[in-house]
Amino acid sequence: MPTESLDVMLARVERLAARWHDPSPDARTRIVLAPTTPSRSLDEGELRVVAQAARAMGLMLHGHLSETANCVRFIEDSFGMKPVHWLARHDWLGRDVWLAHLVHVDAEEIALLAQTGTGMAHCPQSNCRLGSGIAPADALDRLGGRVSLGVDGAASNESADMVSEMHNCFQVHRAAKGPDAVRAQDVLRWATAGGADVLNLPALGRVAVGKTADLAIFPLDHPRFAGLHDRAIAPVVGGGIARPRDVLLAGRHVVRDYAIPGLDLSALAAQAAQVVGSIAA
Repeated sequence: MPTESLDVMLARVERLAARWHDPSPDARTRIVLAPTTPSRSLDEGELRVVAQAARAMGLMLHGHLSETANCVRFIEDSFGMKPVHWLARHDWLGRDVWLAHLVHVDAEEIALLAQTGTGMAHCPQSNCRLGSGIAPADALDRLGGRVSLGVDGAASNESADMVSEMHNCFQVHRAAKGPDAVRAQDVLRWATAGGADVLNLPALGRVAVGKTADLAIFPLDHPRFAGLHDRAIAPVVGGGIARPRDVLLAGRHVVRDYAIPGLDLSALAAQAAQVVGSIAA
């Protein structure tokens, strides 16, 4: 595959950051230095250089780690230590770092993530889809660690919506670890306030005075929710499709009565089908 030198890549990121990066607490656009898998996307000697460059530019760091048992074995065999400890050796932990997956981490690694404030992007549907396992998001949360909920990409999560992600998260943890593993409120917090915290966006993620008015409004009168004792947790425990009735972004309507003003969803779906068809061919 085409590659570029580290200096060229960092210069490109710096130009992008100068043009697009918004450091404000309710930012809509940010640039992040995110080699997909640090152990494979960079030479070991480049990790610290990338971390120093990101911090000099005021950018966060992101990557995938310990997604599968094979990923863990590769780092252990290549560098002689557990993945989280390996990143720590190269200054790749902290409140300006968040890592996707973290399925196969042990108790010492979880404690180190919590101690350093390093964030987790928990992607349970992707992990289930690929048969990778269930990340210990609940254990990190209990230690006061920073947990967010993500969907990963369409390559390993065909629906890629947060409603089914929350429902799956609620189900798999309880199925594997018992009914006390997670509550619906925990999952909702990871998907909202947890995400804002992990991304260092303090003005977002909560419905409160002084916060940015980002709201997704779901009707709870569907027959599937009629038997619930508490309809406020319906999207988490009952699942369903991610079809909000209204969405407000900083108080501005971007979805109104199930429609996105000015967007032809039928035409967009047809275009997406053409692209998928060309890839499949």
